[in-house]
Amino acid sequence: MKKLKIYLRYFFEYLKHGDILSIIASIRYLVNKTSHKKDRIIQTSIGKFFCRKNTNDFQFANYGYEWGVKKFLLDHTKEYTVFIDGGACVGDYSILLSRFGLRCIAFEPMENNFKVLAKNLELNHLAGKITAFQCGLGEENKKTDFIFNPVNTGASCKSTDPGQANCQGEIRTFDSLLPELNLSINDRILFKLDIEGMETEAINGAAGFIRNYPNITFVLEDKHTGQDPIKRALGKSAAFEFGIVDEFNIFATKINMHSSN
Repeated sequence: MKKLKIYLRYFFEYLKHGDILSIIASIRYLVNKTSHKKDRIIQTSIGKFFCRKNTNDFQFANYGYEWGVKKFLLDHTKEYTVFIDGGACVGDYSILLSRFGLRCIAFEPMENNFKVLAKNLELNHLAGKITAFQCGLGEENKKTDFIFNPVNTGASCKSTDPGQANCQGEIRTFDSLLPELNLSINDRILFKLDIEGMETEAINGAAGFIRNYPNITFVLEDKHTGQDPIKRALGKSAAFEFGIVDEFNIFATKINMHSSN
């Protein structure tokens, strides 16, 4: 029943924009993990998106995709001034939240994905308004072997076996990037981390940021990493209040010890 609701949400979103080709592509992807055979540009409730042939880019562009996460973010947009997207893929979350006046910063290490992200920013007249970095977030500044999934491009991940790697991507610590980000200590920051098992590494690389900036809420995918390692990693730098976003994601809001002074 739950999956049926998800599929219906996708279906009605595509239908709303007359995107029959994406409905067909969705069925193909469900049945045999294939997709449309030509590059396309589609219109969704988020904006315009370039969708690579033989990928599920069309799914990321759907307003109903990861609805639990989207609903959480949209319910709290007025509480924040900055949105940071660690693992931006094609840029759908940043494009969506920029519509609500948040300053958006996106990180994506896969060159193929980053090119699409940049194209989507242009399609939505957001180039120069959303800051995008072609790097991932981790605990060291280095080049890292990745497994790039050519169909489910959002599932690309760091390789633990050099024999399986098919590309490389740059990893940076968030702390090393802080001088370039122009964040204010008064900013209210909403930080999404969905990086296929590298969440604790990114948290470790952001320890200084976590200690020094008082107003932070993370939304973190725990599907691959698990909740306890994420909580321990955050707890090394500050105290957090935790809660559930959906079956694969939690939130963590920093407890500002000096807020009452």
